[in-house]
Amino acid sequence: MDRVKAVLRDTSLFRRSYIVCLFLCNVSFVQIAAYGLLILLFLWGIGLLFYNEYKKHTILKTRYAVWLLIFLLFTTVTAVIHIKDNFIYNMVIEFHFAICFFIFYSVHTEKHLNFRRELYSVCRFIVYFTTVVGIIGISFLMAGINFEVLWVKLIIYENRFTGFYTNPNILGFVSAVAVFCCHMLTKKDFIAISGKERVSRIWIGSCLAVNLICLLLCDSNAALVLILAYVVFFVTYKMFGAERSFTVKQIVTKGIACVLVGAFIIGSVYFVRLVFQKGFSEVMSAADMISETVNKEEEELLEEDVLSATNRITFSHINKNVDSGRFRLWKQAAKMFADFPIFGIGKGNIYTYGERKFENGVEFSDLYGELLAGFVTDFHNGYATILVCSGMMGFLAFSVFGLRFLKHITPFVFKEENLTESILPPMYSFVLAYLVYAFFEKALLYDITFTVVFFWMIIGYISCFLVKFEPEDHKSFYIFKKRLRRTLL
Repeated sequence: MDRVKAVLRDTSLFRRSYIVCLFLCNVSFVQIAAYGLLILLFLWGIGLLFYNEYKKHTILKTRYAVWLLIFLLFTTVTAVIHIKDNFIYNMVIEFHFAICFFIFYSVHTEKHLNFRRELYSVCRFIVYFTTVVGIIGISFLMAGINFEVLWVKLIIYENRFTGFYTNPNILGFVSAVAVFCCHMLTKKDFIAISGKERVSRIWIGSCLAVNLICLLLCDSNAALVLILAYVVFFVTYKMFGAERSFTVKQIVTKGIACVLVGAFIIGSVYFVRLVFQKGFSEVMSAADMISETVNKEEEELLEEDVLSATNRITFSHINKNVDSGRFRLWKQAAKMFADFPIFGIGKGNIYTYGERKFENGVEFSDLYGELLAGFVTDFHNGYATILVCSGMMGFLAFSVFGLRFLKHITPFVFKEENLTESILPPMYSFVLAYLVYAFFEKALLYDITFTVVFFWMIIGYISCFLVKFEPEDHKSFYIFKKRLRRTLL
């Protein structure tokens, strides 16, 4: 019994189990079982929230927690204001927020935790799993095998490579994360302090090769933006990091160099993707490995735009608009925000209120079916989703938290020496890149998905460095005669 209690109180075990389960929710064949397990893990997370606060006072030890609590207060008010519509789902989302904030982000409150060991195990899982599944998916693609399981089209989905994941955009994000994990696993400090066995270079090399191929063939623009932004931000760190001071000339010179290098990298990668997609398509066609690549509906609707007379896969978007329909979504988001600008409408009401306000509802919500649409409908922009769902009040509180966090960690990233073999610069670069990625995808907060929770996990591990470089400020303030730490702000 004591052993069971110890397991249930193990916050580190919960984080690892929860993130792996969310990852598997994106993988066909295991998706349904993973969602079933996710419900149990979610309930476990709620229990941990109450236990940790009661025993360890986690919230009062969390950096900048006041802003997170204000955000939770405002979003709860939103749910109450719209209590007649999807109140239960909106409250489930509230607990999701709390798990992200006070289990994943608040990892820095666990003083005796070797967080590198925890992160190492997650990175290793992602590297192994994505490599194996990616190789199998590419093998099926080369063999011309394309099939459907339940409602999910595998290997090829709307003319794009999706492998065994539920969506090409999901494959793109997972591939970008796998590349990021490979980068961290090359850092000597990470391996030494984690106390784990090094992942072999063969695995890391294979993972990089497989996931870069997947990233190019899935044609996810948002995922490509994520990986490009990651490289650009990391190059910027290499240019400016570990220096005490710069002359104006050095700043200008290095700034121009960063812009030129960034432009070259971005242009080169997009060119390589175009050439690689066409080359891969030609090779498959020449080898006569493709029999049928697109279902009849796609042929009838988009035959002239996408397919040649030979039904060749081009690995490019069926929707030729550069925004893939996002501009229409964002216009609808602006109209819905105008109706409820102060406290918003709550995540559960995007679909419901969209059906009432727009003739055909929110764009693309019909793709999910009526049963799922209310849960997954989104504006494909993390910032717009927060603004519409929590209103200006919630958005401001969330923004203050983010700005406070970045303001405090950024000086240490660029000024601290001996970070060459540390995982802090890669994690910091990934977070900045993710903030760019969030402009184009369902990200940041309002989804119980791997895409969202992985971000909060990385934010949490960065906060451990913040606590190390910026020791506890013992100055206090008082609210209702209660002494609170200044770091809460």
